[in-house]
Amino acid sequence: MTALRLTLLFGCWLLTGIAQAQQRTVAIPDESGDLVHFTYATLLGTGIYRLDDRTATIFRIPLGWTLREVTPEKFGISLRMPVAVGFFDFDVLDDLIPDGDQLSTVSVVPGIALKFLIGDWRVEPVVHLGAGYDMTNNETSIIYGGGISVLRPLKLKYPEMNFGTALLLSGYEPEQGEGDYITRWSAGFDAKFPTGWKIGNRNIFIGGHTIGYFYLNQLQFQTIGDTPIEINKELEFGIFIGARPEPEIFGIKINRLGMGYRFSSQSDALVFFAGFPF
Repeated sequence: MTALRLTLLFGCWLLTGIAQAQQRTVAIPDESGDLVHFTYATLLGTGIYRLDDRTATIFRIPLGWTLREVTPEKFGISLRMPVAVGFFDFDVLDDLIPDGDQLSTVSVVPGIALKFLIGDWRVEPVVHLGAGYDMTNNETSIIYGGGISVLRPLKLKYPEMNFGTALLLSGYEPEQGEGDYITRWSAGFDAKFPTGWKIGNRNIFIGGHTIGYFYLNQLQFQTIGDTPIEINKELEFGIFIGARPEPEIFGIKINRLGMGYRFSSQSDALVFFAGFPF
């Protein structure tokens, strides 16, 4: 009951913040601009994002490898290689195969993460540097960023719960013109419930999470109208299924598989994930 109350109170607090969010208006210099930029595609993750009169579909493959496991005595090292492909005005739920002119952005952003165990806390700083290609404007940009995430298990008998929070900066510098960046703070809880089921030697669990995303400088998306969509707060509810020990695909451990609903006052999205993002 304590865990349920904690999750519901956190969700209500975030909902209140979203309802009170103020949006500002910025003129659009060109109505043919991208709905999905490299930085957004890398940051948002796999999902179908509906913003006003546009739909963006992002496929993000979070490739990564552990070079050294973390222990209380030694820090861990992980190599990350996320690949993101963004399509605009394409909804995978309606059309199975996108048209060539719907492909908007492609990006590859390698990074390195260090993991530290400090008491009950897991602290993970990360930096990344890569590039993206804008199909619409035939433009290549350098993508950069860094951040730090913190995860702490909550000492509850049932269910198993974690609290996580992260601060992330991600930006880009195009070949021509001015670049931009996003700063995002996020925080959330997840809860895992054992099912008693087994597949082979793996124990199956189910669960859910609540995550709030707060953009310290507003997240902007191009639309067809006179003003862009601007977002400064989002709330996400997700459900998932997982197994212990964690299964591996091509040497990559899959913590869980799940789907969620992310929304703000001006947008909503169906998202897919394979882990808790902290």
